[in-house]
Amino acid sequence: MKEISALPIFATVVECKSFAEAARKLNLPTTTVSRKVQSLEQEIGGKLLNRSTRSLSLTELGEQVLPKARLIADTVYELSNEAQTMMSSPMGKLTISAPRALSQDLLAPLLAEFLNRYPNIKLDLRASNRFQNLAEDNIDFAFRLGPLVDSSLIAMKLSKVTYVLTAHKDAVSDELDHPSQLLEMPCIRAHIEGYILPWQFAKAGERYEINSEPAMLCDDFIVARTMTISGYGVSLLPASLYREQNMQDLKILLPDWIEQDKSLFMVYQDRVNLPQKSKLFIEFIKERQSWIESILCPSDIR
Repeated sequence: MKEISALPIFATVVECKSFAEAARKLNLPTTTVSRKVQSLEQEIGGKLLNRSTRSLSLTELGEQVLPKARLIADTVYELSNEAQTMMSSPMGKLTISAPRALSQDLLAPLLAEFLNRYPNIKLDLRASNRFQNLAEDNIDFAFRLGPLVDSSLIAMKLSKVTYVLTAHKDAVSDELDHPSQLLEMPCIRAHIEGYILPWQFAKAGERYEINSEPAMLCDDFIVARTMTISGYGVSLLPASLYREQNMQDLKILLPDWIEQDKSLFMVYQDRVNLPQKSKLFIEFIKERQSWIESILCPSDIR
């Protein structure tokens, strides 16, 4: 039915007993209200109203259509109220996607603080290193390391992310001078859905990249850190994981060679007609941005 939107207008005309009064109530031009009712009559195939200069009355067909029109009008009104409530009140569910290590190291305390502040908002945190499509997976916000691939998303840069190359202090007796020395050592490298992230180094105009097959592949930085603390291999870790615990067991290798070119972004799909819950989450993350930077880009680690 093409003119289903005219049914609530028809019901309002009957309620007000006037096209002009119905137009005022609906905040529409009188000509629009009249045209909508006429189009509805044409689509149904019969007159709904008997019109005179002083009054309106229902035809027999109009009496049959009116209850259904009122039902649709009531449903539209209820939906509108529900939508307004969702848009204006801090309630509902937010679905958030983030890498596992980041979820544990950074987001867990942040989200706990957010929920304490807004107890009527529910959170669904999907801690996964799998790339997730916001539209297809119904995700409101995703925390991602840049550079970003999908330019259609709105991206809010939160912080640079410092990385450190680490090994157990007993596993490496001498200081390393060049990244090529890593080829003789067992390395724990990260991968995302099978793609092995290269280790890239740069110093004084020289660039060096390691793409050889590592001793161990891992898609979780926390697991890589545990392996390194246990005395096996060299791993490239976010500085936040290095400083979190067991710093006395690990040492930093080649600090002047590590390219610090990664940043953390929070991405989402739309900045128009955001519900109140989403606006509050964005404002909360902005408010805590300096703390995020202190965790991900600590000034005391080099």
